[in-house]
Amino acid sequence: MLGLTLGGCSSVSHQTARDMTNMDVAKSGESCADAVKTAETQNEIKWGRIVATPILTVASAGLLPALIGANAALDYTDRKNASSMREACGFEPIDHRTILADVATNAGISMGIGAVDLGLGSDVSALQETFSPGGSN
Repeated sequence: MLGLTLGGCSSVSHQTARDMTNMDVAKSGESCADAVKTAETQNEIKWGRIVATPILTVASAGLLPALIGANAALDYTDRKNASSMREACGFEPIDHRTILADVATNAGISMGIGAVDLGLGSDVSALQETFSPGGSN
């Protein structure tokens, strides 16, 4: 069960990069390769959030609003990065409304459970590709 929980905790950027083949990156050029390199940084930030948020929430409940806001901002940045990566690699970017809806959903869930980031909605890029025109339906 822990493996399933932690498996969904990769950043959206990391999952987007992982879903691209070496051939996709190679034929899309240097801008794609550079964009894919940003995924590791986003993943490190995500893991920092996963560790720090519950600890800080327990340490001071007064930090809850600030933690939710910070996590939402970092979640948004990760999703925008994944969208830019997709675009640099020749794929359809993630729709801005979808990004905002996913961030709002995660923030709402975090408020409901005390700011613990579950990584929900982290497969947005895969879903977006599946349901976008030209995606693998």
